[in-house]
Amino acid sequence: MSDAAAPTAWLRVAVHSVRTATTVAGLTLLVGFGALGVVTEPAPTTPAERIGMSSGPLDDMMQANRCSFTGFDRDVIPSKAIVRTPEGDTELVSFDRGWDVFSGKIAGELVAVCLGPEAPAAR
Repeated sequence: MSDAAAPTAWLRVAVHSVRTATTVAGLTLLVGFGALGVVTEPAPTTPAERIGMSSGPLDDMMQANRCSFTGFDRDVIPSKAIVRTPEGDTELVSFDRGWDVFSGKIAGELVAVCLGPEAPAAR
């Protein structure tokens, strides 16, 4: 009887080992793909970063050139734009160049659109 029981016990151990190894491999892949999705996903831009840009020299440039972060009415045509270059510099440029940055033709980030400086009052 001991000879007949030995193959059955060995078969049970083998089946249990294969099932356990398959479960562990599946869970490892699941966790790995989940971690890969989190790592490769870009961080969202928060509104707090936009609020933080309106201080110091940028605020002065925006006031002097009558700029807006959100744009103007459809009948108002901006003449200037403020862009942030890939190096991190903030520049006042023509609206056409700002549009090229916005549309992705030129590297950078569109920060604001501007009407330009106010014309001096006539005397």
